[in-house]
Amino acid sequence: MKKSNIIILLICLIHPISFAQSVSELYGDRIELLGITFKDPLVLCQILIAIFISIAFIQSGIDKIIDRKGNLEFFNAHFSDSILKGLTPLLLTILTLFELTGGIMLVYGIYFAFAEKTTLWIFYGFVVLALTLILLFAGQRIAKDYLGAADLVPYFMLIILGIMSMY
Repeated sequence: MKKSNIIILLICLIHPISFAQSVSELYGDRIELLGITFKDPLVLCQILIAIFISIAFIQSGIDKIIDRKGNLEFFNAHFSDSILKGLTPLLLTILTLFELTGGIMLVYGIYFAFAEKTTLWIFYGFVVLALTLILLFAGQRIAKDYLGAADLVPYFMLIILGIMSMY
């Protein structure tokens, strides 16, 4: 037997916590990270997903406000050969509102998760942003930008995982 294997075996035998234990076996129905107690590991995951997604969508929404002209030019060119070509100013406004609303709901949800110990507002934000991504996906497909549509899938999957973790 190798010396490193013997050391690992001794650590496993001596260590008071079995390496086979799960987080729930170690902490019960709560988890503590950096002195903050969470109801369970799923709540921590929901908060971390909400932080990640809120950054992406709030930044995107703010960019659409700050550089509306540039975004409108992009939308006009992107949808020039589709049935959406005459609607781009309206669609850009709707998209901006959805992105900012969902992102702000997540930020409030993160605060609410710490203050009230519930992730209800994170759930609402996830639902709004899932709908936003469905609209974006439909627009990309209509514009025949299949690579752009595919780029949305990881964000959608992450949001859906966040929603599914609520049950």
